[in-house]
Amino acid sequence: MIQCTFQQVTGVYRKGELRLWQSGITNWDKLLETPQHHPNFTKKLWNRLRTDVIQCKKALENEDYDFFITKFPEDLLWRLIPNLKGKILYFDIEATGLDITKDSITTISTFDGTEIRYFVKDQNLKEFIPYLEKFDAIATFDGEKMDLPFIESKLGFNFYHIHFDLFKISRKLGISGGLKQIENYLGISRNTKNLDGIDGKTAIYLWKEYLLTNDKRYLDTLLAYNIEDAVNLERILYWFYDRLRAKEGLPIKSLNFNSNKISSPKQPNSMVIELIQEKYMNISNNDESEEI
Repeated sequence: MIQCTFQQVTGVYRKGELRLWQSGITNWDKLLETPQHHPNFTKKLWNRLRTDVIQCKKALENEDYDFFITKFPEDLLWRLIPNLKGKILYFDIEATGLDITKDSITTISTFDGTEIRYFVKDQNLKEFIPYLEKFDAIATFDGEKMDLPFIESKLGFNFYHIHFDLFKISRKLGISGGLKQIENYLGISRNTKNLDGIDGKTAIYLWKEYLLTNDKRYLDTLLAYNIEDAVNLERILYWFYDRLRAKEGLPIKSLNFNSNKISSPKQPNSMVIELIQEKYMNISNNDESEEI
């Protein structure tokens, strides 16, 4: 919870925050209930603390999250995760390639903690932005490198949200690997079966075949894969939050995660996956062999 944070105040720093916690001042309310200044702080700094906390409380009550973006160091914003529960949009995009100048977004899948939605090129992709604007925060995996730049370029949107990039948080925790490796590390199994072997390259071929054949099985398989990427971000974010909470010794309880399985509206087709692997993966592997 952000209410236990004091490092945003100039002159407090990490040591000062720990001293407040150790003396029983574990949140903003307790600080404001303390009439006299703390022995480890000058009167001037204590007054600054009180003034700052009053501003923070007001901003939180008004759900003014822009205040926290401008006021708090970026590496402290993860403490807002419990306060933003239900206000975070988890999403993942697929594209025709990695070149932002010539490639395009094919699908975007989203999860808000309860509902799955998906957006498809030449169908309803433009509806993504109005939906995105309903949320105060977003969560992606390495979205700063691909998802956000693609959306900004192709859909003309400038992000203003608090952004929890799980790739960056994983590195802060000393956890390596991509999304699938981290899922395995945390023991997270995918709800949708028959997705083994599908990766970003396969997703490109699924879209290509969908355009060539107009066979909905290709699109459904692509969406099934894309949806799973988005849905699992919530569980990973909560796990990361609790790991950071324990690491920094925050005086609050762990964040409960709703472990109910989410049913995906799309299912992959195993025959389609086999066709993709036969048609494209062999060619891709041969090309890589020739390059070596």
